[in-house]
Amino acid sequence: MTTNQPNRLDRIEAIVERNSELVAKNSAAIEKLTRDIEQQREEAKELGMRFGYYQQSTQSVINLAFSLIASATISVFITVVLKR
Repeated sequence: MTTNQPNRLDRIEAIVERNSELVAKNSAAIEKLTRDIEQQREEAKELGMRFGYYQQSTQSVINLAFSLIASATISVFITVVLKR
């Protein structure tokens, strides 16, 4: 049994060593993924701000278009009324 014991300990040590290496690799992968997620969050914030500006700009253009249509309609009515 004594000859079997060191052999068994060697196998256990090898397993522990492999597990330690895998844990280290997983830790590095988790850190990388965490950084990637942070970067994605920042990009999402930036895109959200851009989208907000786009919405505001679009609303301003729509308001301007309705104002121009209303002004043109009023000028046509005033022209027609004054010609009578």
